[in-house]
Parts: sequence; structure tokens; C-alpha cells
Amino acid sequence: MNTCFSRPVCEYREVCTGDPGVGCRDHVKGGNMIKKRHLALLCAVIVIGLLIPPVMAVEAAPGEHLYCPLNYAQEHPDIDGNVIVWEDDRNGDRDIYLGEVSKFRADPARGTLHAYTGNQITDDPASQEKPSISGNHIVWQDDRNGDWDIYLYDRSKEEEPTLLTKDIPGKHWMPIVRGNHAAWYHNNKGKTNVILYDIAAGKVKATIDCDAMTTIRGGSTEFKPALSDTYVAWVESGTERVRYYQIANGDMGYASTASSAQSWPSLHGSVIAWEDYRNGNADIYTTDLANPSGKEQKITSSTSGQVSPSISGNLIAWEDERDGLRSIYMYATREMPVFVPGSADDEQLYPVASGNTIVWQRGRGEHSNIYIFVHDPSGTVEPALESIEVTPSSIAVEIGETEKFTATALDQDGKPMT
Repeated sequence: MNTCFSRPVCEYREVCTGDPGVGCRDHVKGGNMIKKRHLALLCAVIVIGLLIPPVMAVEAAPGEHLYCPLNYAQEHPDIDGNVIVWEDDRNGDRDIYLGEVSKFRADPARGTLHAYTGNQITDDPASQEKPSISGNHIVWQDDRNGDWDIYLYDRSKEEEPTLLTKDIPGKHWMPIVRGNHAAWYHNNKGKTNVILYDIAAGKVKATIDCDAMTTIRGGSTEFKPALSDTYVAWVESGTERVRYYQIANGDMGYASTASSAQSWPSLHGSVIAWEDYRNGNADIYTTDLANPSGKEQKITSSTSGQVSPSISGNLIAWEDERDGLRSIYMYATREMPVFVPGSADDEQLYPVASGNTIVWQRGRGEHSNIYIFVHDPSGTVEPALESIEVTPSSIAVEIGETEKFTATALDQDGKPMT
């Protein structure tokens, strides 16, 4: 985009200067008034502004949307590859259900009430909630014994679920499973620790001495500890900072050198993502715990709130409020909206990423459903105007002169737009 600016934009007898160091002064020369003003750059900005469309929407992430509206409530999903688990109240209590992305995709009724509704995993009349899945293993919290316990179900075996918290008094809740380990919160004497369980060994590997914060800042929404094959992470109460535990050797540390409040950690291998309040609003940050000399990376750029991140490989998903509504955004090579609702009561909550697939809860309570998005990294994203560079950025134009400005429109990747 090249634009030439000439005299007709400025109709006065004056010197137009774009030098910010020159003030506005009046001079009398030969009986004629000559004014020096910062008009050259101003003229450029005015004309460039006229060339920009009034609204330029950010292109959404390329991929496939699979909305799964079922009867009653489906909440708190988790995903591993093609398999999703969630809690479901279709039977009058809370049960754990399992569904496959491929079967939701193949359902001829997709987008309306589905013919495929998943498979029931639990049938106890008590409540089974907050499931997590990794491979053949599914864990959840269960109150059939009068307090919250953790159960494990192995899909490869036709056996009853295993009680993991037998003989460990107290409350156990918000479990997560990744690979051969499960982790959850445990509170017995007023202090919340994190328990790490070795599934293959069939026993607790470590009770991590901490005082974990289990709810978001200023709210009652709970979040799970983060877990990968190599690390466990949580938010320490009091400091509100993310801490980690290395599974192989028990080493502990802080994920970030910043002392700002942090929340909702998520792990993939040694890379951790979290929401961070160092800039006043909530942003998403990442760092590599295995590379202490590496820098933290700020993923989000909006001044609104970005919360509840989930990381899988190079993909990060989160809840975002930049559109005035609670939406789902993602980052792969850049920030991209995944789903922006059309009304304030259509909230998008608790995204979880696995590979190129993101699953989340659409709506709250009895109106909640499962929403699936499969990102297509090879998909085409239309360029959207991000900024304009003007060259030269500072000049002086005498009366009667013509000066050429070059205005280059840059897209969201910093590439010139044609």
C-alpha cells in the first residue's frame, strides 16, 4: 500500500513538519505569516485513516467445530487424543461418561440433539465428578463413602473401579491423571497437600508438603493441580505463586521469578502455562521448567482477562474476555479466536487441549454441553490488519513541495499486506 501526500491536504501558507522536536511557532517574514506546525505526519495519519476499513475482524482459527448438545448437563470435560470424559446428570445424579470425537463427528444428527450420547462409566447413586483421562486410565472424585475419595478405572480391564485413597483419611478432590501418575488435593488437618500416586506401583509415590490454593482469585471456582510425566504443579496459598515438584528426584521450585499473583497451571512435559496478574489483568505466560536460564513468554496481548489455560504441545487454549463475552481463544503460531458466543449467557468454560483438539464446557448448570474444536494447522487464515508503518516517520515539507510517504500495512504475522 503506497500513498503519495501532496499540497492539497494542507491549504495554509505554512511549513508542515513531522519533527516532534519542533514546536509550533509564528514568524513574520516579508510581511507574510509563516506557521510551523506538525502537519506532515498528521496529514499522513489522516489519509491513512481514510484508507482503513472501519472494522477489520480477527480471523478465527482454522479447523472443525463439533457442537455436542445432549439432554441435561455435561460439565468439566477432559480429553486425551480421540477420547473425552465428562460428568453428566442425565440419570438424576452425577455420573462419569466417555465419548469419542470420531463418533460425535460421524453422528448424522450432529449440531442438534445427538443420537450418539457417549458411554456411561459409573452407575453408583452417589456423585462422581471432575473426571480426568490419560490412555486407559480415568480418575474422578467420588462421595459414595461419605467424603470425597479418588477412584481409578482402567478401560482395558473389565473390573470395578479401584479406590486409590483407601486408609488415607480426609478429603481428596480435583484429580488429574497423566501417563503412569495421578495427582490430587488432600486435606486432613486444615492444610491442603498434593498427593502423587504411582499407578503401576499401586501406591502413593509422594505426599507433597505444601499449602495449595485450590480456587481462583476472588472466586469459588476450583482448579486442579497440573501434571505431566515429569512434573506436578500447584498454586501455593499465601504467595499465590505457581510451584512445581519434579517427579524423578523430588526437587521443588517456583515456575516464575515474578512475585505477582498466579493461578491455574497446566503442564505438557516440562513446559508450564499459567494465568498471571503482573500487568493488572490476567495474562497467559509459559516457561520451560527444564531450562532455568530460558525466558518466560507472554502469550496473550489483550488488556482484558485471559484465564484457565491448557497446554498440549505447541497449542495453548484459554478463556478470553476481550470480546466482552467469555470466549475460547488459542495460540499456536499466534493468538486466534476459536469460538466467540453471540450472547452474554452463552459462556465458554474450562478448555482442555490434547494434540490439535480442544474440548470445553459450553454454558453452565442444566444448560451446559460439550463443545469440540479440531484445529487444522494447515488451514488458511486470511490476513488481518495489525499495524501500519509510515516511512519516513518524520519530515519537513515546505510550501509548494510534494513529499511521498510509504505506508505499509502489516498483518497479524508482521508481514506486508498487498
